[in-house]
Amino acid sequence: MNEETFDLNKNNKPEMMSLVLKWGLIISFALVAISVIVYIAGMSTNKAIGWVNYILMFVGVIFATKVFRDEKCGGYISFGTAFKFGFFTLFLVGVITAIYTYVFFSFIAPELTGQILTQVENDMLNSGQSEEQIEMAMSYTRKFMTPGWMVAWVLVGSVFMGAIFSLISAAVVKKENQDLQPPV
Repeated sequence: MNEETFDLNKNNKPEMMSLVLKWGLIISFALVAISVIVYIAGMSTNKAIGWVNYILMFVGVIFATKVFRDEKCGGYISFGTAFKFGFFTLFLVGVITAIYTYVFFSFIAPELTGQILTQVENDMLNSGQSEEQIEMAMSYTRKFMTPGWMVAWVLVGSVFMGAIFSLISAAVVKKENQDLQPPV
């Protein structure tokens, strides 16, 4: 199928959405697996691990969009179609990881919230903040360290990072069919 016949407004949405579902599940499974491994290894408070998740999401969406372009679009894809595919994929990843986050912090590792709060407080102490500043910041931090708030932040972060990663991915993967371009 080439870009000329791939029209998202017609009957090709199921093809796109089936790959969104496939790649959304693959990327989500990888993120959850990394989270479980990190938890078992006792490295859950390591801030660098978050970068691993972002790298996995970024590489995953580029690879998924490239597969979509090559398998469903005949090797050609517009920037807009590539962006939509990437964004929908990472939105699905966000929903799945938000559900996982709720289950993880509510049932699997509720004690981890306390460890994270302790780490945050220690970081503030080491940065030289006053006791009043630390207490005020910690009161707000405790309010937002509930599973419900964490889910909200995962969803907001996923939409934001998903948009950024999808824009970059679309710019990298887009490949216009020059035969379909109007003459200049």
